[in-house]
Amino acid sequence: MVDAQPGALLRRYLAGEHEAAWAEMTAAGPALREDRTIGDAWAVAQETMRRARRNVETIIRRLDRMGYRFWNGRQGRTGPQPLQMMMGGKVTAFASPEAMLGQAMRTDLSRIPADMRRHAERARDRVSVLSGLVQGLQKQQAAQAQRKAAIKDHLKDEVVFSAPMKEEIAAVRRLEKEGLILPLSLRAWAEEVGHVNLSGEHPALCFWASEGFPGVYADPLMIFLDHFILESEAWLEEREAGGELGPIDAVLGWDAQAKARLAVEDEQLDYGYSIALPNAGADANFQGEKHNTTFVNYLRLAFRWGGFPGWEQEARRPERELKFLTEGLLPI
Repeated sequence: MVDAQPGALLRRYLAGEHEAAWAEMTAAGPALREDRTIGDAWAVAQETMRRARRNVETIIRRLDRMGYRFWNGRQGRTGPQPLQMMMGGKVTAFASPEAMLGQAMRTDLSRIPADMRRHAERARDRVSVLSGLVQGLQKQQAAQAQRKAAIKDHLKDEVVFSAPMKEEIAAVRRLEKEGLILPLSLRAWAEEVGHVNLSGEHPALCFWASEGFPGVYADPLMIFLDHFILESEAWLEEREAGGELGPIDAVLGWDAQAKARLAVEDEQLDYGYSIALPNAGADANFQGEKHNTTFVNYLRLAFRWGGFPGWEQEARRPERELKFLTEGLLPI
């Protein structure tokens, strides 16, 4: 039973009864929306996510001080890839555009029949143009990588952190008006925190699943909104078309294995940690995450491990780094 005294829930939460307040709110289920304490419950949700945002900001600043290498936002390997071209009736791979151009220029056109020589000359010209274009693209990518590496404050890096935009808040509120109700916890996150992605690399804390991978999935905190908003929009469109629809699993972040492969493989990612919508309760189960717990409890777990909850199941941990990341974080 939710405490019915006006403002009592928020007062108790501020006094330190964080888990108890959320347990009462969550136990009330959808009936909470019809209770006169809904305003108080919403105030608790807002305060919770304001604290969560401050924790996220603190962790990102500390990761910068540790020299943490955040993911650059592009899936797959970013090193030079071999170029492929059909030559002499077979596909040939070249390590660089220079190698492709060199092979084309070494081709002796005098040995080619006269009626085919013009086509060969045109092919050589095309190779020259293609080589220049690829070189230009590679230079652009290298410049982008340098700019990314030069970022000192990743709170200004939209791949890592992006505060809620007015358009996103408006979209969430519109979805609720049209019947796709969000639990208070997720709506408060959408309005107070935004997008967070701590995926990246550090020699002691977090690892890519590539050569030398130690087998530890640190499961860096990742909560994004764009995927779930797109899913929700499609759900509403189908409903308006007369379809009989059940709940949707709104994906809010990829699982630990997928996060570790972001810089290794380019793959379609439409699975991960999710919340079933609509849900009119205060909080909801965070599906796919191994603890089988609610969204707010998952955030507590993530902050308990400095944003890397995968370390909970490891016997040998980077204790110094984890202590640095977690010291003084706000309880939620």
